[in-house]
Amino acid sequence: MRHDLVSIILVNYNSTQYLIDAVKSIHKECTDVNYEIIVVDNASPDNGTELLREAFGKEIILIENSENIGFGRANNVGYNVSQGEYIFFLNPDTILLNNAVKIFLDYIKIHAKDKIGAVGAILSDTHGNPINSYGKFISPKQVFESYKKEQYKNKVCFVNEAIPVDFITGADLFTTRQVLEDVGVFDPVFFMYCEEVDLQKRMANAGYVRTIIPKARILHYDGGSYTKTQKRSARRRLEYGRSQIIYIKKHYGNFAYFLFRLRFAFYRLPAVFNPYYSMKDNLNYLKLLLS
Repeated sequence: MRHDLVSIILVNYNSTQYLIDAVKSIHKECTDVNYEIIVVDNASPDNGTELLREAFGKEIILIENSENIGFGRANNVGYNVSQGEYIFFLNPDTILLNNAVKIFLDYIKIHAKDKIGAVGAILSDTHGNPINSYGKFISPKQVFESYKKEQYKNKVCFVNEAIPVDFITGADLFTTRQVLEDVGVFDPVFFMYCEEVDLQKRMANAGYVRTIIPKARILHYDGGSYTKTQKRSARRRLEYGRSQIIYIKKHYGNFAYFLFRLRFAFYRLPAVFNPYYSMKDNLNYLKLLLS
C-alpha cells in the first residue's frame, strides 16, 4: 500500500467513449493529489481496450476480462491490483466538474476520528440538476415502494453541509483500504445493482458512517453502458429484480424472505405481460418470479 495514493477504479462495459471523457476529466481536475487510474474492461463489445490504449497508453492500468463478470466483481479485480491507501470507485459515465477527489480525500483526513466508511457527492445531470446520489437501505417495504411511480417525485438537492446517509450510489464511492479490509469488498453474488448497498450495509453493521459532502461536483450521464434497446432494458429489469431478491435473502431472516418472495411474485406478475418486451424476455422474468 502507498500512503496518500488514491486508486481510482472504473469498470467499463460498452461505454468506452464515456470512459475516455471521464479519464480526461480526472487528468484535468485532479491537482495536488497522487492518484492512479485503473480501468477494468468487462469484454466490451465496442472495441474498448484498443481505444483506451490509443487514448492513454501507460497513463492508466488496463485490465482485460475475457467475459462480463459484473460490476462488483470487476471492481474487486481493480481493487486487487490497486496500491492506494484510498479507493475511489467511479462510474465510467461520469465527469469530474471540479477537484472532487481532493475534496473527498481532505474530508476523510480531517474526520479521521469519525470512523468514516465512505463519502460521495450530490451528482448532477447534463443540465446541472441534482440527481439520485444516495438512498435508504433496501427492505421488503422499500422494494415495493421502488416500483411505484411516486419514487420519481423524490427530490434531491445540493447540500451545504455534510449529511449522513444509508448508502451512496456506486457511481462515486470514495472509501479507504482499511475499511474494505475490515468489512470486505463487493459481494460477487450480485452481478449488477444493489452491490454498493450491500457493501455499505456491512459498513453500517461495523459502525462506519457514510456521508454525502458538499462542494464536490460530478456529472453522471447514468446508463452509459446501455443502449436503448428492448434487450438491454429487459436485462436491466431482470438483474434489478434478481439483485433485490438476493439482498433480502442475505440481510433478512428466512421467514421474512419467504413472505417477501410470495408478495414479490404476486406484485410483479403483471410485468410478465409487458408489451414492450419480447415473449422470451417476459418468460425469463416469469422464471425469476417463480424460481
